[in-house]
Amino acid sequence: MRPRAMLGLLPADLRRLARDELLAWMPAVPLAMALAARLGVPALLRAVGPGGAGVRGWAARIDVAAFAIVVPVLVGAVVGFMLLGEKEDGVWSVLAVTPTSLRGYLIWRAAGAVVVAAVASGVCVRLAGLDDLGAARTTVLAATGAPLAGAVATGLASWAKDTIQGFAVVKLSLIVLVLPAVAPRGAGAWQWPLAAIPSWWPVRAYWDLIDMGSWWPVWLLGSIVVDLAVVVLGVLGVLRVAP
Repeated sequence: MRPRAMLGLLPADLRRLARDELLAWMPAVPLAMALAARLGVPALLRAVGPGGAGVRGWAARIDVAAFAIVVPVLVGAVVGFMLLGEKEDGVWSVLAVTPTSLRGYLIWRAAGAVVVAAVASGVCVRLAGLDDLGAARTTVLAATGAPLAGAVATGLASWAKDTIQGFAVVKLSLIVLVLPAVAPRGAGAWQWPLAAIPSWWPVRAYWDLIDMGSWWPVWLLGSIVVDLAVVVLGVLGVLRVAP
């Protein structure tokens, strides 16, 4: 899409988001999660005292699950539901008679979701304050998790028939995507099958970053490749059934 056309859609998107009762509350959820983590988790750690090593380990899992997985999924879900609404309203058919191709439109939507997710994840990680990653490593973590948003957005547009089915898909997806965050840490060969789950890559990046490791470029690249594959499949799925 042309830059001018992209910018022209932003005010309309904001108005539509504000009017939609189902979507209007979703952008506030990441900030609410970050504030809850900032206020609640430290109090829990103080309550368990020095012997609460297990609780501290779960605080790290909450950190990565909430802000490197759930936040990008929520951003992608908002964009995906907007795309579903456009599909139901026949907007995609209208695109066929404009200079904007449906393929380019979907790619732009996915890219926008990734950018918003990267910013939201980074802000929420810093606001929650559950780790000592610092600004640079927080940026890497946010960049590793953000591609999930594009995958979720195009996946919903392609594989959900309507908004109701879309909510069911998001709930089921969250259950699967959170699994790598709760799986035992380690580098055993048994973990490699989890690499097919897009969220496995930001989780691996998180453990590497908090341990001051140097493998984060691998996890970042893997996240981009896996989520890009989902985006491509989603776009192709839409184009296959679009008028």
